[in-house]
Amino acid sequence: MVLDPASLTVALVLLTAVLGTLLIFSWTLNRRLSALVWWGSAFWLLVLAIGWANLGRGQPSYSVLLLANALGILSYGALYVGCRVFNSRGGILLPATLGAIVWIAAFPFIYGSQGLRLLLASAITGVYAALSSWELWRHAPQALASQRVVVLLLACLAGFNVMRGLLGLSLTSVPWIDGFAQRWSSEMALFLVVLCPTLAFMFLAMSKERLKLEYKQAALVDELTGIPNRRAFLQGASRMLDRLSDRPASSLLFDLDNFKAINDRYGHEAGDRILTLFARTLAEHLPKGSFGRMGGEEFAAILPIREREAAALANRIRGAFAAAGMAALDADAEVTVSIGCATASQAKLEDLLRQADQALYRAKEFGRNRVVTA
Repeated sequence: MVLDPASLTVALVLLTAVLGTLLIFSWTLNRRLSALVWWGSAFWLLVLAIGWANLGRGQPSYSVLLLANALGILSYGALYVGCRVFNSRGGILLPATLGAIVWIAAFPFIYGSQGLRLLLASAITGVYAALSSWELWRHAPQALASQRVVVLLLACLAGFNVMRGLLGLSLTSVPWIDGFAQRWSSEMALFLVVLCPTLAFMFLAMSKERLKLEYKQAALVDELTGIPNRRAFLQGASRMLDRLSDRPASSLLFDLDNFKAINDRYGHEAGDRILTLFARTLAEHLPKGSFGRMGGEEFAAILPIREREAAALANRIRGAFAAAGMAALDADAEVTVSIGCATASQAKLEDLLRQADQALYRAKEFGRNRVVTA
């Protein structure tokens, strides 16, 4: 089968333009996904580079080879920057432009040799592709299934560019392989026709998976305090009790004293600050994932400790919060917490929380700012 380079080039240019537009349009629907606009720009830069260099008549001139290849290298720079932005990392301008700067600076010295031009362009684009793969693999804040596929695709792209550069120095005499070492060929166009849609689809899948994960996490985090909400706490506590089997577990139930009076005297902004302060106090004293906000001014924790340890820990939290609360408002402010504790083995979560709630009720009844054990 004979593949017409001109037809494949036109198809590639049109397809890549559509993919770039799709990525940028997806960004307009959700501006939080800034990486999409970088990836979409990378596709459009590739459109300009390929179209400018290969759709004209005759051999491209000095300026066309210089600027079209610079645009192609910039597209790889935008690809890499998009990966950095996706991982919420800085450093944008220099990584995006450094490769093109190197190409423009070196071009006058290598213009006369197609092999050297191919070697330098392939080396720069290969490094960009490898850095993009490394960025998504090494610095990913979350482990996304689609991200692993993109890492593999970018690693293959890096390997392809390295291979292409080496072919420019040493041809194999195998026509379809040597086609990749040419400035442009049907084999190159066909490779990109397959790769570009795959990469664009995986970028969209990766962004969708990231959004889904963020929404899921947001549904399990209390918006004000940043700690697990009631739903997340109950799910985590149930899993922990299942793992403990017949070992004892303690439930701590916290209720901020006279919280309505704090709101009335100091304002709701101060009340929110106190809630956040108590959440921070819990984070300083308890393991991550063992506590959460149940609602309003009520918090809870489930820990694999015995009754005496639970009571001692509760008293440390109570003292630390009282000291921090006075510092946050004023010396006359009474910022305290009442705590109910319950300990049992092989107990259901509902029973353990109910016992702690009964102990908390007695702590309130006995004058607040104290720890009572069920």
